[in-house]
Amino acid sequence: MQQLRFMGSGPEDLFGVGRLRQCSDGVGGGMTLGRWATGPDRRTAVGAVGVLADEVLGYALMASLPQGAWSISTEIWLDVVGALPGAGDTVAAHATPVQAGSYAAGELRDGAGRPIVLCRQRGRFTTPPDGYDGPVVPAGIRSARGMEELLGLRAEGDVHVMETRPDLANPNGVLHGGVSLAASEVVATRTRVDLGCELPTSSVHIVHTRGVPVGAPVVFRCEARHAGRSLWVSEVVGTVAGKVCTVATVTAQE
Repeated sequence: MQQLRFMGSGPEDLFGVGRLRQCSDGVGGGMTLGRWATGPDRRTAVGAVGVLADEVLGYALMASLPQGAWSISTEIWLDVVGALPGAGDTVAAHATPVQAGSYAAGELRDGAGRPIVLCRQRGRFTTPPDGYDGPVVPAGIRSARGMEELLGLRAEGDVHVMETRPDLANPNGVLHGGVSLAASEVVATRTRVDLGCELPTSSVHIVHTRGVPVGAPVVFRCEARHAGRSLWVSEVVGTVAGKVCTVATVTAQE
């Protein structure tokens, strides 16, 4: 197990993620929510904890690799098992490697220690970043009134578009996996809300098929695979220049 070096990143600053630390069995961390974490349904967005989950899971995978090795996420799962707290509240996370270098599992808890999200990740080895110094979050962005504004998501006809700003990228200069998860969940929620569905997000599963470089606009297209009164399943596909980069399944139910 390697001794980790926590590098920090723009997404960590943007989403208020901190207190990352290596434990005897994995990695811990935390965050403080703000009004920026509000989703289109006026609830705390499940995607708001995506960066925290990706950080602790990813570092847990790296901890199980040889010294100096680095990992990127290929799949992330979030399963909601409790009420997400609101603005001003804290979330704590802990993850452990299950299969060395390729699979980790963890959980997120609220300030009272109650479990709120179970999370998993598959990852793969990549070249470690060299001489990274995280970008500065744009002035005023943390005062955003919701996730759509925080991420810069905009509707264009029947799709949503997000520019890959430097503060949305990981230390390797590509879109952070937790950010793409957050954007996909927000787009799915916006689409449900616009169609009159009030069900809350209960789970998110995202697959990253290729990296998205800084400066690239990501186009998210959402399709309802099942639109029921008690269960709603959406598929959100993110593309850059017509090439698929992310595929997310977002489920909503009470």
